[in-house]
Amino acid sequence: MFSGNIDKQAWKKLSVKRDRANEPLVEKLCSNKDGNKPVFTYNKDLMIFASMVGYSKGQRKPLGSDGISIILETYASDQKDAFIYLLALMTEKNGTTLKDENLPASIKIFEEYCNAGLENIQLWLDENPGDHAGIDTLANKIFEQVITNEKSQRVVDNPEEIEVDF
Repeated sequence: MFSGNIDKQAWKKLSVKRDRANEPLVEKLCSNKDGNKPVFTYNKDLMIFASMVGYSKGQRKPLGSDGISIILETYASDQKDAFIYLLALMTEKNGTTLKDENLPASIKIFEEYCNAGLENIQLWLDENPGDHAGIDTLANKIFEQVITNEKSQRVVDNPEEIEVDF
């Protein structure tokens, strides 16, 4: 995965971080401490959702100095690392983002979209304090996005016109 003298399995141990400031939100949506089923089974699922929220809003936010890590292998265990690569490819529009040596930069893109997305999700929940679990708020936001997407659906007549540099 990496060039040079780095172990070919080193990619598995790369850190995918989230800002510790978002832990109350992560705990709220991924924990069943209150006896209810969590909205997201795993933290990585929330991070993927949050990164898509950040991407859809065109927002990236660098992480603070206090981060919590999940190793990339955790994402790869069920092929969800593909979202990290996809976001990097859509953001950079350059196939070189998928090269081994660019994997840390691709992870950083994902982390920044996730960080912005988590902040947006927190704002949504803050606007709806009566939705204690957050399920209705998230479902409504997803539905709003679906409607927005349908209204702005653009048909690509010629797929060859989509630019991606390699």
